[in-house]
Amino acid sequence: MSIVKNGLNLESWLSIASLGLAIMFVLLVISFYNFLIGNEGKGPDRVVDVRGVVVKSLSISGAPSIILAGISFGLSKNYGNRLSGILLSITGIILIIGMVVSLSLSSNIISDFFHPILVIVPYTFILGGIAILIIGFIVYLKSTKGIKKTGRFD
Repeated sequence: MSIVKNGLNLESWLSIASLGLAIMFVLLVISFYNFLIGNEGKGPDRVVDVRGVVVKSLSISGAPSIILAGISFGLSKNYGNRLSGILLSITGIILIIGMVVSLSLSSNIISDFFHPILVIVPYTFILGGIAILIIGFIVYLKSTKGIKKTGRFD
């Protein structure tokens, strides 16, 4: 309840949303890769549009997570925000770890269901996770430099 009373600023809420979407994206990708591996490594027993599912996962949670992280950085890049910096760094770490796990799972997918997008997406989001981790550190370090601005509009 103290979070609501203290009134987090917009950058913090955007960082929280970015973290939630990154977690959702990682869980969607890992669960889909596990579905493609199937029971006993034989793959699913139905036809699956691999590209369609991956594109839906990207558009539902992957891309919005990176976009919200960029907006949060854009709003707080001049004065910094500790909470936003920490949350953005955690978001980057989660994306990197989740995509490394999905890359390790992609080698177990049988050739009938394998598509190159299953390898391209994790590498792309590893780079995105590294970028989010870096901007999270930048935002955090700017908040600790001694610039005592209280916010965007003060």
